[in-house]
Amino acid sequence: MPKNAKTPPSETESFCRGEIDRMLKYSQTKVIMPVVTLGLLRVFQETGQVVFSDTEIRKAYEAAVKMLKGFLGHDVHVGAKYYDAYGLRMSRYSVLKSVGHLKYELLPPYTSFAESLWQWIPPRIKRHIEDRLGVVPLLSNSTVRVAYAEDQVRFLELVQQ
Repeated sequence: MPKNAKTPPSETESFCRGEIDRMLKYSQTKVIMPVVTLGLLRVFQETGQVVFSDTEIRKAYEAAVKMLKGFLGHDVHVGAKYYDAYGLRMSRYSVLKSVGHLKYELLPPYTSFAESLWQWIPPRIKRHIEDRLGVVPLLSNSTVRVAYAEDQVRFLELVQQ
């Protein structure tokens, strides 16, 4: 590559972040694709594995859901049932490429920026859920509900939102 040539946008970390933001934008009831990506990046970081069967993708997804539930402190908007079509759908975001029947390869630049993306995705999902649902996920905690109920002004503000 010539000295003055720029890195193509599709080979940058910002490309990956943009694609994850796009996944979040198109999520409806649950954030699935960013969680699948998170799970695959974790496995890649731990083992270096880049080719995944559908079963391995499902296991990575389920482990990521468990980790995210702990990180978020709730399970609102995460943890949908896994379907084998998800692997193929990840090609829309340039995360996976089909390399056989229900076999997929994790692609660069996700592999190149796995560590920073793995650290960035959970807080980004948290912010997305908070922006979309506000205080609702916190209401699964009885202590939070009691705190709102005991403060009339705060409770009325919540109801009016």
